[in-house]
Amino acid sequence: MNSDNKYSNHVINEIRSRIKQKGKIPFSEFMDLALYFPGYGYYCGSETQPYQDDYYTSPSISPVFGACIAIQLRQMWLLLDKPAEFTVVEMGSGNSNLFCDITRFATELDLEFAGSLEYFDTDIYDRVPSGITGCVLSNELVDAFPVSRFRIIENSIHEIFVALDDDNQQIIEVTQECLNPKIKQYLASLESPVKEGFAGEFNIGIDPWMEKVSGILDNGFVITFDYGGYKDEIYSQSNSKGTLQTYYKHVYGLSPYQKIGEQDITTKVDFSRLIDSGFVNGIATVGLVDQSEFLTINGINLMAAEIMKMDLTNLDRQENLYCLEMLRRSDRLGGFKVLIQSKDQEISSLENLRPLTDQLDVLCKNPPIKGDNHISIRPNQYLNSYFEIYDLFEDPPKTF
Repeated sequence: MNSDNKYSNHVINEIRSRIKQKGKIPFSEFMDLALYFPGYGYYCGSETQPYQDDYYTSPSISPVFGACIAIQLRQMWLLLDKPAEFTVVEMGSGNSNLFCDITRFATELDLEFAGSLEYFDTDIYDRVPSGITGCVLSNELVDAFPVSRFRIIENSIHEIFVALDDDNQQIIEVTQECLNPKIKQYLASLESPVKEGFAGEFNIGIDPWMEKVSGILDNGFVITFDYGGYKDEIYSQSNSKGTLQTYYKHVYGLSPYQKIGEQDITTKVDFSRLIDSGFVNGIATVGLVDQSEFLTINGINLMAAEIMKMDLTNLDRQENLYCLEMLRRSDRLGGFKVLIQSKDQEISSLENLRPLTDQLDVLCKNPPIKGDNHISIRPNQYLNSYFEIYDLFEDPPKTF
């Protein structure tokens, strides 16, 4: 079970130590150590730890993602009557790509808006401001919160724990009758009861996170980008083996007990939990949409049309356009969800947050182009023909 990676070995030794002290630990504690053990966990190890070698995210492939969010933030600023200080707190900002892309494009949109923008790009353990007017933002954060895992055995809910084998060498799973009333109550609330043998997860980080978000936000909005769905989808029979997933160098499907501290561990987000927990903490739901729809509302197609006209090499134009398509396609990042919530607002519909069409035409005139801080993804890695790119946007050019 030891690893050649010095960071991984520190994590494994800590897990071993806790198991020996307690006999077994909940899977949530194992996952927390694997990802967040200070100084050595997957997200907390060396600054050179190559997350982009394991997966790509929307901010990492194109600055247009941040540009579309900047347009949405400006609309929120307008709805708040142009406060002199509009604060954005990005939770789990990672390499700060999104911060850079949003703040740079804000100056292209509106100098008054850019002048009011106060942006905090924070890690999950950083101190954050409180009582802000503005927006709390996160991208692919909630899916990496530690989860409890359970399995239905003899029609009873059993929680999964992590232990060591009889030789104290290998990590193994053991189960015991679930004692967590939250898990029991939540599964009982499903329209279709989970069946014998069903395995699933319960994200224990959602409630404390929404409480923290409510403390940060006094007046404004919450935008959460992630993958998942409503609860009856998450706990449907199609997910009967659970939604836990690992990522290591763009390969997924390894056991969570392999590459401990070296691979990402995630689960689909139960947006019903975010909605319900937000309500308890004074945060109302405005709407939940696919990322493709959110980006379309905020100008991604208009930006694609402008990129087609730019004086770029064919290869650079193709790459920039293809990355926009990755953001939009439902079988890629476009299938992610965007949950928008509000606090102390009378916004009842996403229509209230839609930028005006005539304004959007102007706002999208100068779309940003990929820079050195964005990973290189060439279209020929994914498409049989470069011409396919142009078929995916409105008004494709007649010549290549």
